[in-house]
Amino acid sequence: MSSSVFHLDDILGQEIALTFLKRYTSKPETIPPLLIFHGPDGTGKESASERFIKNILCFEGTSCGICASCKAFMHHSHPDYIRFPEENGKSIPIGSEDNPEEFTIRWLIRSRLNYRPHLSKFRFIVFPDASLIGNEAETALLKSLEEAPPFSRFIFIVNNLDKLKETIISRAICIPFHYLHQEYLHKIHSNLGLSILPFQGGSMLSSECPKEVIDLVQEKIKDRLETQLDLLKLESWILSYKDEHPEWKENFSYKEFLELISLVLIYEYTRTGYENHLSKIDALFQFKAEIHKRITGLETIALSRLFFRLSL
Repeated sequence: MSSSVFHLDDILGQEIALTFLKRYTSKPETIPPLLIFHGPDGTGKESASERFIKNILCFEGTSCGICASCKAFMHHSHPDYIRFPEENGKSIPIGSEDNPEEFTIRWLIRSRLNYRPHLSKFRFIVFPDASLIGNEAETALLKSLEEAPPFSRFIFIVNNLDKLKETIISRAICIPFHYLHQEYLHKIHSNLGLSILPFQGGSMLSSECPKEVIDLVQEKIKDRLETQLDLLKLESWILSYKDEHPEWKENFSYKEFLELISLVLIYEYTRTGYENHLSKIDALFQFKAEIHKRITGLETIALSRLFFRLSL
């Protein structure tokens, strides 16, 4: 958010979402209490939410980049933009009864939600991963969503609507984001001066894995999935990499490593005959969903189940 050029039209390849957002920017009074931006990671949900909010909060209603609101927003100091932090998958709690901690739901309700905005006509509360809202906290939010003050608006961002309660979804307008067409993906990467990896698919999501690891994984997988012995060797290597990972010395994340493995496998099976590998690709998508569940030790079980299905 360092540039004054920060508009909704910068979002490429999400025509359905932009239809919703442009309608609301033209008539801010029609924005519902809760919008849910949902779709795959890396498809522009959070970027679109920032551009949308900046436009609504702007004194001119144009994302002018000049007014006090736009300047505050771009300097991450807008008093009417509350973005709950993402803390390594940590759940967002309801907060203590007597003196609720900052960025808990009770803190939001008691000290922010019902007070008038400081600078703009609206206040926005954003949950960049709404699936992290704890059950008790989610229940506490229901009344606030039903009876939201006329100046406060919520935006929930989530990669899958199934991660939210139906009682929450029923109170929202859900705005869909989809995987990006390769034409848009290449254009965005070109504009940002980024290289594009073949296994990224339709997502801008960048891997946190070091380049050496990405190269190694591609080398281990490309044209090496023909026999059960190939799969056995690959599974054994993936398991051992959790304990010994010389190419990834700092900030190692086994979950990120498994995500990389699954993306490269999906790409390889697609490249070598999509129709013949549908069951394997389906198994990989199920594996991707499982490794993001917050259950200790699930990765090993999920990996074993995956390679069993790949060997069939």
